[in-house]
Amino acid sequence: MSVKKAICACLAYIWVFTTQAQDVQLTQQYANRIYLNPAFTGLGRQWSVGLAHRNQWPALNGSFRTNQLTADYSFAGTKSAIGLLLQQDKAGIGGLQKLQAGAIYAYHTNLSSKWAFSAGLQVTVASLRLNYDNLVFGDQLSDNGKVAVSSAEANTFEPTNYASFTAGGLLYSDNLWFSFAAAHLNKPAYGFGETTRLPIRFTATTGYKFYARNYTDQGRLFELSFTPSVTYTKQDFFSKTDIGLHTIYTPFTLGLIYKGVPVTGDANQDQALSVIAGLQLEQFKIGFSHDVGLAGFGKQAGGANEISLVFERNDLNKLFRNRSANKFNTGIVCPSF
Repeated sequence: MSVKKAICACLAYIWVFTTQAQDVQLTQQYANRIYLNPAFTGLGRQWSVGLAHRNQWPALNGSFRTNQLTADYSFAGTKSAIGLLLQQDKAGIGGLQKLQAGAIYAYHTNLSSKWAFSAGLQVTVASLRLNYDNLVFGDQLSDNGKVAVSSAEANTFEPTNYASFTAGGLLYSDNLWFSFAAAHLNKPAYGFGETTRLPIRFTATTGYKFYARNYTDQGRLFELSFTPSVTYTKQDFFSKTDIGLHTIYTPFTLGLIYKGVPVTGDANQDQALSVIAGLQLEQFKIGFSHDVGLAGFGKQAGGANEISLVFERNDLNKLFRNRSANKFNTGIVCPSF
């Protein structure tokens, strides 16, 4: 390992064990919208199953990886939907791992002829543990360069488990949306030996879709559109603002996001330019993104790579507003990725 990478690795581990804003921030947040806000559950599709993988700071000898599985289902003829979220986080070469499973309920309703509202509640159970298999302690190192099999260090850190609650609301129309979610409402306690409390994470997003052209052909929607969006995240002393622009030219999506716009938070915070490319077919979506570090630690550690796969079934009769008072709008115009 080079000196530069060794320094980066040490800084990364210090960051893991000292920061309280430990929730992963996904670049393709709208491909993983259930994680962004439980109020998105069941909107824009009858059902879906999504897979996501994020490899953050790949220049390190042991990057930070996130694997996620999500699923949601909207009950026909009702205003209810349910969702499931499974996520695994691995920090560094092998030390810290987190597993979490969340169950979601969402309720959708019309407020007027132009506006609809969705509310979601998520209950999550998480387990945090240390994996000693790839760790090397000082007493395992010898002068001749060999590494002893065992160490006198006591591996006594038992896994820590906690439950967390998330609530979110979503107000949207045919072109505009406002989303707000608060995670870890109960501020759960976690840690090894000495525990701390996970601070509440607030996430707000908004955006507007401009249609340059759109039409329906043989039951399928084709469009050329431009969607500027803003995301603001705050957790304890950490805050970040992202500004993005997504362009859809069916079936392709291209997105650019400036992450960490220096208008909020620490002036020395990470800044990155994210490039997103996506392909959306009838029941299948695939997206890839790369974060190019512009400033801060991410510039030295190699940014991040992310891929998303989504399988879904859309019911076009539910995606557009129905004039009947008994129907409600489940279409949402936020980007697919």
